[in-house]
Amino acid sequence: MHLRFGSPPLSRRDLLRCLAAAAAVGAAPASGVEERKIGLQLYTVRDLLKSDFEGTLRKVARLGYREVEFAGILGPDVGRTSELLRSLGLAAPSLHLGYASLRDKTGSSFDIAHSLGSRFVVCPWLDPPVRQTIDDWRRICDDLNWIGELASRSGLTLAYHNHDFEFLHLAGGIQPYDVLLGSTDERVVKFELDVYWATRGGRNAADVLKAHPSRIRLVHLKDMAKDGSTTELGHGTIDFAGIFAAMSAGGVQHAFVEQDVSADPLRSIETSIAFLRTQRYFSRGM
Repeated sequence: MHLRFGSPPLSRRDLLRCLAAAAAVGAAPASGVEERKIGLQLYTVRDLLKSDFEGTLRKVARLGYREVEFAGILGPDVGRTSELLRSLGLAAPSLHLGYASLRDKTGSSFDIAHSLGSRFVVCPWLDPPVRQTIDDWRRICDDLNWIGELASRSGLTLAYHNHDFEFLHLAGGIQPYDVLLGSTDERVVKFELDVYWATRGGRNAADVLKAHPSRIRLVHLKDMAKDGSTTELGHGTIDFAGIFAAMSAGGVQHAFVEQDVSADPLRSIETSIAFLRTQRYFSRGM
C-alpha cells in the first residue's frame, strides 16, 4: 500500500485500516513459512574432504545442506575456509574440538570458532583413561564448567556430545550422562544429543530430549540399521517422528545429519536429506 502526496486526507476509519494492514504485513514472515536449515556433520565426508576439501564442500552445498559442523578437518587455512563457506551459502554454527584442546589450548580453540563464525564449541569425545570412575566424571564436569564459563565470556556456548559410554552404569548404578547433567552449570554447558549413540546406550532419544529441553541445543540425526551399524535416515530402526516432535517442543537450535560409515558418503547424505525434506519438522518455522 502506498500513499501519494496530493491524495485526499484519510478519514479516521481509513487510517486505522492502513495501520492494521501495515502491522499485519510486518508480523508476517517474509516467505510465509521459514524452513529449518538442515546441517551436516562433516565427519561423514572426512575422507572426501582430505582428498578434495573445496570440491566436497561444494557438493554438500549443492545437495541442499545449509549448515555444516566441522570435526578436525578445517582446510589448509581457516580464514580461506570461512570465505569459501560464505561463497557457498553455508554456515558453520558449531565446531567439534578435542577435550584436551578445549582444556589446554582454550584461547586458540575459541579463535578457530570465531574465525569460522561458529557459536557453539563442542566436546565430542573422552578417551577411556580419563573416564573410569565417578570421580573422573566429576573432574570432567569441573573442567566443562570453567571451559563453558570462558566460552560464554568469549561469546560462545560450550556443548557436550555423547556416545554410548555415557549411558553405561558406574559403581552404584549411576550413569555418566546423569552426572554430566547434574554436575555441570546449565548456564554455560549445553548438550548435543546424538540420537544413534543414545539408542545404542539403551535410552529413548525422544525421551531424553523431552526430559531436558533447556539443556539440549544441538542434535545429531543418525539412523541405526538392524545390525547396529549406522545407515541413511529413514532406512533404519529409529523412530524419528517422536524425535522431531520432541525437538520441536524443546530448545534445539541446530540439527546435523551424520553417518559414521558409508561406502558412498555423498549418496548417503543425499538419501538422508531427501528423507528430512519429507518431514514436517523441516518444513515449518521454528
